[in-house]
Amino acid sequence: MDRATACFISIVFWFAGSVVAAVPTTQPAGTIVGKVTAAGDVPLSEMVVYLQPTDPAAKLPPPPHPVQVSQKGARFAPALTIICVGQTVNFLNDEDKMVEHNVFSNAPAKRFDLGMYPPGQSRSVTFDKPGPVFLYCSIHRYMDGVIFVSPTPFHSRVMPDGTYRIENVPAGKWIVTTWQRRRRFKEDTEPVMVADGQPATINLELRRK
Repeated sequence: MDRATACFISIVFWFAGSVVAAVPTTQPAGTIVGKVTAAGDVPLSEMVVYLQPTDPAAKLPPPPHPVQVSQKGARFAPALTIICVGQTVNFLNDEDKMVEHNVFSNAPAKRFDLGMYPPGQSRSVTFDKPGPVFLYCSIHRYMDGVIFVSPTPFHSRVMPDGTYRIENVPAGKWIVTTWQRRRRFKEDTEPVMVADGQPATINLELRRK
């Protein structure tokens, strides 16, 4: 092997070692799956399953990107938006015509009034407390929606068939909790232990209060 070849190989190994060293170690994570059942004909897709930490003082960073909620045709889209504490929502007036909108809420988790603004403009709100925040428009009487603010970034909307899936959950102890837009049943909570790379199945049953 000549000197030039040896030098080239040394550089390749040095670069590869640098790349490996720069890759951060990932926290062990698992997946929680399950199914929500409830008596009668209830809109399961208006339900949320989310995780609470076993340590109430635990602080988890929210996703860095804001969430978009559109206002068009006297509707909020999506009608149900799930975020976590510390996350921001951009409310966009998405009308094609010159129709002004307003967004306000008197919810305990977040009280605000964004005033009136025209199509093409948006207003932003950062949500700093967990819980449901019901949305209204002072111009359109029947226009409503809801932001559900989860205490953690680990949540899932329940599918129409009752199934849910929460991925990339850090290993450890958590509390699985339900929330319903229409409070017909007592909410269910179940403890769960998440193991690295292993799925955990938690089925939840909602019963009459």
